[in-house]
Amino acid sequence: MTFIAAFVVVASVVGGLAVFASARRPEAHREARGAALGYLKSIAPRLPFALVAAECLGRLLPADIVSGWIGTGSGMAGVLIASVVGAGLPGGPMLAFPMAIALQRAGAGPEALVALITAWSLIAVHRSMMFEIPLLGGRFTAWRIALCVPLPLIAGGLAGL
Repeated sequence: MTFIAAFVVVASVVGGLAVFASARRPEAHREARGAALGYLKSIAPRLPFALVAAECLGRLLPADIVSGWIGTGSGMAGVLIASVVGAGLPGGPMLAFPMAIALQRAGAGPEALVALITAWSLIAVHRSMMFEIPLLGGRFTAWRIALCVPLPLIAGGLAGL
């Protein structure tokens, strides 16, 4: 499926759901649009800087090392390495996604990038230590992380197919 076809499908589904939600509860939909606009206003000024940083970082990363460790031919070892890096990657999306762009430009394979972003979003050791353990306890956090550990490996393995 080409990018344009995928975009049309996703845009159609999102548009249809937006019309349905607006017809069902117009006041809630209006409130959600306002919140989304607020998020866009906070993210928009940061995005150009993050993309420039990703481009600079992509040029600084040694392509032969990146492609050797987490490139397309690295297999499940590359997926495992990317999962560990993603789990330990601190910060929010303004760091994680530019890092993924930089790694892609340096030769990382799609399966490793899927594993990296999946591990970053599901495991995120820094978020667990700062928020989850103090608020929900160590036992809950240990169970959640233990259940999430295989998922980046599965996602990366499937992306390699």
